[in-house]
Amino acid sequence: MKKFTNAGILLLLICWAAGCTKNPAGPEYRKEITIWGFLWGDRPVDREHAILITQTQPLDRVYTLGEAGVADAIVTLTDETLQESYHLTHTDDEPGFYYNENVRVRPNTTYTLTVRVDGETIWAATTVPPRLIQTTGLCPDAINPVYPKNLGYEKPIFVQTEDENRLILVDMFCNEPFERAEYIAPFHESWKYPSSQDEYDGGRNAEPRHIMALVPFRDLLSPEFGNRHAIFWYASMIVFYGSNTLTVSAIDDNYHHYLTDEHPHLSGGVEGGIGVFGSVYGEKYELAVRKAE
Repeated sequence: MKKFTNAGILLLLICWAAGCTKNPAGPEYRKEITIWGFLWGDRPVDREHAILITQTQPLDRVYTLGEAGVADAIVTLTDETLQESYHLTHTDDEPGFYYNENVRVRPNTTYTLTVRVDGETIWAATTVPPRLIQTTGLCPDAINPVYPKNLGYEKPIFVQTEDENRLILVDMFCNEPFERAEYIAPFHESWKYPSSQDEYDGGRNAEPRHIMALVPFRDLLSPEFGNRHAIFWYASMIVFYGSNTLTVSAIDDNYHHYLTDEHPHLSGGVEGGIGVFGSVYGEKYELAVRKAE
C-alpha cells in the first residue's frame, strides 16, 4: 500500500540488511529487489494501493526513492481462482509504484505477484482475508471529531467475519508534525510536548506516535454489548491531540509474519527478493482529537 505509515521502517531495514561496501567488518553490498505492498479486499489496485518495487542501496549512498525505485520491471498479478493475469504499470512521476486501476481485489482469493527485472524473477502469493464487516458511529469518508473522555467506548467498532481465528489489526497513527504534537495526558504539566523527534516517534514511526494491537477475532467478544465482537480504540491508543488515522483490518499470514517475526524483511512472503506482499480487508477512519466539546 502506497501510503502505509511504516513503509519507512521497511526501507531502513532493507538498507541495513544490504550491508555497506566501505565497512570492512560488515557484509559486502548485494543488490536485492524489494517488494512492499498490500492488496485491499474489495478495493482497486490503484495509485493509493500501489505495489512499491525498489532495489537496495549501499549505506554509503544517500537514499532517495527516485534512485531506488525500479522503473523497468514487468509486473504481473494473477487471480489464481479465475486464472486471470493483469499487468501492473507505473507512471514517470512515480517510478517504482505499480498499479492497475481496472483490477478489483476479491476477498477470500489467492493472488500471485510476479516481478521480472534484469533477468531475475521475484514472486509472492497472498490469500486475501474474507470480508470484515464494520459497524460504527465513525464515518470512513469524513473527518470524525472525537474527544479524550471515554475514547472508543462511546463509538466502538463492531466487526463481523466468517473466520473466527482471523487476526485483526488495530493501527493508530498520529499525523501531526513533531512541532505541533501535544500529549493528551502528559506525565507532568511542564511536559505537554515531546522534546524531540525521537521522543515523538521512537525514531522510526513507533510508539507513542504509532501504536498497533493485534488480536484474534474470537477474542473481541464483548458481553457488555450483547456478545457482539467489539473494538474499543481506547484512550491509550491515542496519545496526541489533532489528526490521527485509525485503521481496523483483517490481515493475511504474510503481513502477520512481517509484523511479528525477528527478521521482518525476510518474512513477508517474498521469494527471490525481500520485503512484504500481503493483503488486508479493512477500513480507515480519520479522527480529529479535540480538547473539549
